[in-house]
Amino acid sequence: MLRKIGYETMRVLKTHKAPEDDAVYRFILKKEAEGKSKRQAKIAGLNKFLRIYYACVSEVYKA
Repeated sequence: MLRKIGYETMRVLKTHKAPEDDAVYRFILKKEAEGKSKRQAKIAGLNKFLRIYYACVSEVYKA
């Protein structure tokens, strides 16, 4: 269920114009340019987003 929600989030991210903080958006475009299918690129983008999010949360709770 979470994977489907994440995929849908990446789909919406990709269909809109590039956001200000577009690291994940650029990563998805890079993966598509490398020859990955659109679905694989979105899942890779989701993984990239989760790594970035985890790093931010870890930094906040590092006391």
